[in-house]
Amino acid sequence: MQSYQLPHSVRYILFNELAKEKATQLTDLIEKSIDTVFASAKDIAIQKKLELKDELSKELATKMDIALVKAEIALVKSELRSEMRIYFLITIFVIIVLNKDAINLIGKLLGLVK
Repeated sequence: MQSYQLPHSVRYILFNELAKEKATQLTDLIEKSIDTVFASAKDIAIQKKLELKDELSKELATKMDIALVKAEIALVKSELRSEMRIYFLITIFVIIVLNKDAINLIGKLLGLVK
């Protein structure tokens, strides 16, 4: 990582206002402090990125989750089909039993009624 360098205008002011040794110490201290802040910020950014990645991986559906949901949907679909067949047959039976003309027609077809 490249270390931070104070702008020349800041260095110029420090070296004009302070003794050379004090100005050098102060600029080195400021630059090291800024480098430490940058490194800390970079570490925090990486940590937050990893936390976000972990959180998203827990919240978002994986391919396995999607496959499980598809299988569950297929199961419910087949159960509904069988139930619909039963309801259809019951409906037909009720229509036939409650309709006089349907009973006579079935009797004629089966040869029970002349």
